[in-house]
Amino acid sequence: MSNYQRFLSGEYCNYLDAEVLAMINRTKDYLCVLNDIKTVEYEKKEILSKMLGRIGNHSSVGQNFTCQCGKHIFIGEQTIINNNCTMMDENLIHIGDRVLIAPNVQFYTATHPINFDERFVENWDEDSRKLFFRTKALPITVEDNVWIGGGSIILAGITIGKGSVIGAGSVVTKSIPADCIAVGNPCKVIRWLNPQYRLLPLEEKDIPEMQELFRSTVLHVNIRHYTKEEVEDWASCGDSVEHLKELLSHNHFIGAFDKANRMVGFSSMNKDGYLHSMFVHKDWQGKGVATQLLSEVERIAKQLGVVEITSEVSLTARPFFEKKGYEIVKIQKYRANKLELTNFIMRHKFL
Repeated sequence: MSNYQRFLSGEYCNYLDAEVLAMINRTKDYLCVLNDIKTVEYEKKEILSKMLGRIGNHSSVGQNFTCQCGKHIFIGEQTIINNNCTMMDENLIHIGDRVLIAPNVQFYTATHPINFDERFVENWDEDSRKLFFRTKALPITVEDNVWIGGGSIILAGITIGKGSVIGAGSVVTKSIPADCIAVGNPCKVIRWLNPQYRLLPLEEKDIPEMQELFRSTVLHVNIRHYTKEEVEDWASCGDSVEHLKELLSHNHFIGAFDKANRMVGFSSMNKDGYLHSMFVHKDWQGKGVATQLLSEVERIAKQLGVVEITSEVSLTARPFFEKKGYEIVKIQKYRANKLELTNFIMRHKFL
């Protein structure tokens, strides 16, 4: 295996093969012509087809495009790359079909060791034709139908899933799944575009799953804001099947189920507008399940003629409900089973 092949496989190195140097120099010449404002459109297409690994039909690259090797970049069909895009393609960059990349977006396949003594070569020989620092490069993949907002930065080894949107100015440090909106530094999912679950009314046959989900959520999610003794006491409140049967008879329970028909969350509302429960499986936190459940129980409340929803909200859930327009009425202590836990009475008035 050549040094170039080892580099493409993700190994650290501090030496550039003659083949790579020739590729970089050739790409510099192409870029000079490509970014010349006097270069007409058909000439740009010819240059791009020679410089890049591939560029699909009806795809285009805007002004002031910058890349390193060129041949490591593969662009699909009907993809638009706007002005001032940087693609440091020390490793492969695959851009899918129907991708929109806004101005000033940057792709960096290269990275370096975190530790200083590993990043630089000890006793470096300046006559060795080797670099005095170490670099490795990891591929970047942008799947079909993605939109990347202006000024975003995509780091080494990242995959952005099909149909997702990256908000302007984001720094993508970890791969982003399909069908979501992700923003920020570091970039995180804030909304799912196509729910990966369905909402159904709950019945007595669902009680075992409700019990398991309730207990797991309280023990693994609410432990962030309550003590081990408090969450264990709270979790024990779901042990009684008879109590859950009674709740089902007096409340409208809605469950969220994944594609394998496993429960990933549930919520409930009574006829007077009291939101009794809202629990989402620990592995489905931040995926929009709670938002969809809340929208559904609020829809039910409106059908019942409710003008104000009230709820007893945990320390953990408080930020979520505040974002949804709920206000704190008071802070209180409530008895779970044997212990008293802190929570909030919150309300939301419909206009």
